[in-house]
Amino acid sequence: MVIIALIIATLGLFWAVVLLNGHQLRRWLIGGFLILFLGMIGLLIANDNFQYGMVKTHQRTTSTLVSSIPNQPASVPNVLLYQPLGNGTEKVYLYRTNTSQTKPQAVPTKHVSSKLKTTTSDQATLTVTTTRWQYRNDWQHALFAFSGEQNRVSHRDYTFRLPQTWLSLSTTEAKQLAKIMKAPAQQQAIKEKVTEQVAQAVKQDPKMSASQRSALIQKTAIAVIKAQLK
Repeated sequence: MVIIALIIATLGLFWAVVLLNGHQLRRWLIGGFLILFLGMIGLLIANDNFQYGMVKTHQRTTSTLVSSIPNQPASVPNVLLYQPLGNGTEKVYLYRTNTSQTKPQAVPTKHVSSKLKTTTSDQATLTVTTTRWQYRNDWQHALFAFSGEQNRVSHRDYTFRLPQTWLSLSTTEAKQLAKIMKAPAQQQAIKEKVTEQVAQAVKQDPKMSASQRSALIQKTAIAVIKAQLK
């Protein structure tokens, strides 16, 4: 409606200024069309820059994650990859939500925030919260029809939740891990360190259950592998 009124005001101004020369209503028509023109321009600016007539809506979706590394050996912990940006404080996460993906998908960098959390669940997940602009009501929608603002994305938040059995590695660290997994001597050294540390922990707590011992082995293996990548 604003666009239509703006077109009418523009044509009306042209008609009043150019074609009504000497007409007694010319000044009144010019003033009226000019006010309409400026009013419609003001509404468009308010809608575009200040989201006049709009509200934010939120949509949340959660997906399960698989390791960012396709065809990963079973002996390697699941991995969430990231690419450091700048001085390393910013990260672009590379993730997969199903095993059919041949390449991990990168988190967008525009109007996006991302964070990594630890979960007690056995399943790694990604929750994407999308914030969009929508018009308050049908009247506002009709008023600014064809403006292209309806459902415009304002922000997306990516929250990764990883179990303690997962690794979050940079692409450089992932390459180092791949080399380690191809070196039998290094694999043996890692296995010996894990066995030694687990044995010490069991010695201090002989009543440790089988499930606790399994969790301890996984946790120790993760810590030893991370130490190798530093």
